[in-house]
Amino acid sequence: MTHKIIALHKPLTDAATGAPVTHFVISQYTVVVDGTKSQAVLQGYISAEAKAAGKRPLAHIAQDVAGTPEGDTLQWLYGELLKIEAGDLAGATAVLAADEATQADAA
Repeated sequence: MTHKIIALHKPLTDAATGAPVTHFVISQYTVVVDGTKSQAVLQGYISAEAKAAGKRPLAHIAQDVAGTPEGDTLQWLYGELLKIEAGDLAGATAVLAADEATQADAA
């Protein structure tokens, strides 16, 4: 059984507040019609538990990725974001639907 990616986990510090931010969820995306790139905007939360409790995000990251979605747009975007080798999201790990409770406990 394949689990869907529902977020990215990457420990960062929000530059504006100095607060730790670890849980990033795509909140919107743009697909350029000519096929050159797409952009995902992610909201960053202190933890998966904070997101689940309805807390406000502390950070926003806009990230361009090359190409356009194939199949499930969100899954494609999360997959492309995981390939990023430089920048704030480099080294992020996938949070899978079945792992959400585990991520909240670990935060």
